[in-house]
Amino acid sequence: MSDKPTRGIRFQRPRSLHWRLRSRHVLLAVVILCLYFYFSTHTNRIPFHKSQPPYKIQAKFPRESAASKKLRLQRRSQVEDAFKHAWKGYKDHAWLHDEVMPVSGGQKDPFVGWAATLVDSLDSLYIMGMKEEFAAAVAALALIDFSKPNADKVPVFEVTIRYLGGLLGAWDISEHKHPILLEKATQLGEFLYKAFDTQSGLPVPYYFWKENTSGKLHGDDKVIIAQIASLSLEFIRLSQVTGDLKYAAQIQIVTDQLALTQNLTALPGMWPITANCSGEHLSFQDKTFSLGVLSDSAFEYLPKTHLLNHRTSDQYIHMYRLALASFSKHLFFRPSLPGVPDVLMSGNLNMFADPPQLDGQFQHLACFVGGMVALGSRISNSGEELDTARKLTDGCVWGYNNTPSGVMPDFAHVELCQDAATCTWSGEGNGFKSVDDSSYRLRPEAIESVFIMYRLTADPSWMEKGWKMFEAIVKHTKTDIAHARLVNVMDENPTHEDSMESYWLAETLKYFYLLYSEPGLVSLDDFVLNTEAHPFRWH
Repeated sequence: MSDKPTRGIRFQRPRSLHWRLRSRHVLLAVVILCLYFYFSTHTNRIPFHKSQPPYKIQAKFPRESAASKKLRLQRRSQVEDAFKHAWKGYKDHAWLHDEVMPVSGGQKDPFVGWAATLVDSLDSLYIMGMKEEFAAAVAALALIDFSKPNADKVPVFEVTIRYLGGLLGAWDISEHKHPILLEKATQLGEFLYKAFDTQSGLPVPYYFWKENTSGKLHGDDKVIIAQIASLSLEFIRLSQVTGDLKYAAQIQIVTDQLALTQNLTALPGMWPITANCSGEHLSFQDKTFSLGVLSDSAFEYLPKTHLLNHRTSDQYIHMYRLALASFSKHLFFRPSLPGVPDVLMSGNLNMFADPPQLDGQFQHLACFVGGMVALGSRISNSGEELDTARKLTDGCVWGYNNTPSGVMPDFAHVELCQDAATCTWSGEGNGFKSVDDSSYRLRPEAIESVFIMYRLTADPSWMEKGWKMFEAIVKHTKTDIAHARLVNVMDENPTHEDSMESYWLAETLKYFYLLYSEPGLVSLDDFVLNTEAHPFRWH
């Protein structure tokens, strides 16, 4: 990111835009009220039609040989063993706390103490057939009051994707057979809904729930864009399964402001990494653009929310196509690497600089981009986009294959090819120009894209790439208690950091498990996964 202060031009809207936004909100309220009374009269939830889906996401898989099936199931069993090991460590040492400390055996509560690992793991337990463990975890929800956090400061984004997403994903994957899941999701949704009570209708990134008992909440400046633009899946799904349209209506206010500003930023089609949410409407002074940290899921949610919401609106896919055209042109680059592989990566663009400069930073967080572009390619029926997705995903596979440990670092830099068509390698070493953060934080983004590429192509080479990643990750992260972060993946035998975030069980191991499962298990033709890999039924 740029070292310059974010003192760029403030984008002022003309009065006509201000008037249009207010008018749209009034019209939206009228429409929502009409729909609300209709659905409250006719049904207790928004229905899912049994008609033919408008998109075919997954590939048609060929008949599996006996030898291939045996190998696949052996590998899946090893993934399941890793999950059971980590789950036992959590259950034995940190039950009802947010996280287990996998080296010392302690526990910590960074996400308001509502048992983040338990809730985040619910649908993983069900998917892996651990029905007794699932039942015990569901029963434990009765002990959690999602209207009263065990902390004064509530991170709205993290709580939404982990807790609300976890409850809704478990509700959908278990076929709506456990009423407490929907009961607790509704309780939490009611609590989080209060975080949107600002002048602009944009949520506060951190909700100090004890301090704000009356009046509007104060919006903030320099808000991370992912914190306000990555809530649509969870709140729209909550409206769909409860029939209470107010959650989706509140998200619509946020989405309309994102849509109105999308072409008014320093890089039209994209939003910068921070936003100004302190006024009546969303605005931007930042001129730093990325698909990595601070921005990632803001863009990830565009094609995914379209799938979930496609019966209602094409707004999200239109926004995605605008964004895709922009970041494909300005952020994607071919790196100069040994052997000159045909891969792509996504960098950061500093529009404060004159001329603007693309930084060849290689982030693990940005490895979701291959999967996002692949998913979007199915909606657009574009072979060219799918090929771009392949190159992006192979870029992250390269990041794993070229470290001493076999695990990709969190942040690194590579050289950009001056000409993508005639790229050459004239450097020395393994291709990393620098390694800025050599840790591995148990992140899922690379295997997420590998899984999606496999499901969309039926190409078994993705299973081989994923297995090499899995073996390296589990070899180095396993402790006597669970699995731990790695301090330096540029060492052949990295040391451990005493931390295991809930997404290790919610995302990373789930994606590995699904990679070696039958394609019909959590089919992408039926489910869309939120940024914490929780499955919401879209068809």
